[in-house]
Amino acid sequence: MSKLIVIVGITGTQGASVADVFLQESGWKVRGITRDPSKPSAKPLTDRGIELVKGNMDDQASLEAAFQGATAIYSITDFWQGMRSPKLQEEAAKTGKPINELCYEYEIEQGKNIARAAANVKGLEHFICSSLSDARKWSKGKYTWVWHFDSKAQVVYWIKDNLPDLAKKMSVLQVACYATNWQSGPATAPQKQPDGSYKMFLPCDPNTPVPLVQTRKDTGNFVRALTQVPPGKTLLGYGGEKISWSEFMRLFGEVNGVKASFESNTIADFENILPAAMGRELGEMFAYFTEFGYDGNDPEVISPKDIGVPCPTTSMKEYIKNEDWSSVL
Repeated sequence: MSKLIVIVGITGTQGASVADVFLQESGWKVRGITRDPSKPSAKPLTDRGIELVKGNMDDQASLEAAFQGATAIYSITDFWQGMRSPKLQEEAAKTGKPINELCYEYEIEQGKNIARAAANVKGLEHFICSSLSDARKWSKGKYTWVWHFDSKAQVVYWIKDNLPDLAKKMSVLQVACYATNWQSGPATAPQKQPDGSYKMFLPCDPNTPVPLVQTRKDTGNFVRALTQVPPGKTLLGYGGEKISWSEFMRLFGEVNGVKASFESNTIADFENILPAAMGRELGEMFAYFTEFGYDGNDPEVISPKDIGVPCPTTSMKEYIKNEDWSSVL
């Protein structure tokens, strides 16, 4: 009898990777949740053999229906969609609360909806929750604006405290810093200098190794590995070995035949480059995980090489070699 994985956010970077892997996995069927399965954009997914069902993270009942029959559920929430929400933008203007804080609250509520719905699924074996470390906790209050980390951590705490049966089936995946973040814009991309060389500027120490991942390719491998071991793991999903930003740029230069280097900037620089809400959030994120570790150096977190089953990953040298850098070169 086939097993069924239900993927929340199947059209996103992580969800699409999970679908890719499980479509090739013998004995598994794939179901994805989307707000509107009838949209033309859904056809490429159904053509690949993915069952699409209607579901809304603001509607627990719709999620319960979508989850029925699941052997495994991949749960992910999107903090950043709140930034684009007219409702949250209006509330921020009315209350004076930072929109980041409202996105934090909204993401927690969506995470709870998913968890409550999953808790009612008979026969569920694995609940895999895409989450991140608690920056406020692990930095001992030094970094208080990494809202998109802390919101996800709060959902995990809530499940453990309020849904003990689901917690017994839960594994947590902390997907590392996206290697593709440079595509978001000049603030995070290698920038050409007047002398023809390239520099990347981030509020990070140049020589501290950090975990990076080719998310679109490797997330599915992390999730597959978590379905092959007993629940209860917290996995930091990254590619190959951790790498410093100086080494990342050295490889960038080597692959592209250019002179390249990394230079630290500050959180304040990020606030000047990006809109204030984004600048402080992302600036504190980079500073936090450079200083305290992406996982906060949580002793319960394991790496792909420690999970006990095969878990292929993409090294950063391989990623850089195969990436299309034409937009910055």
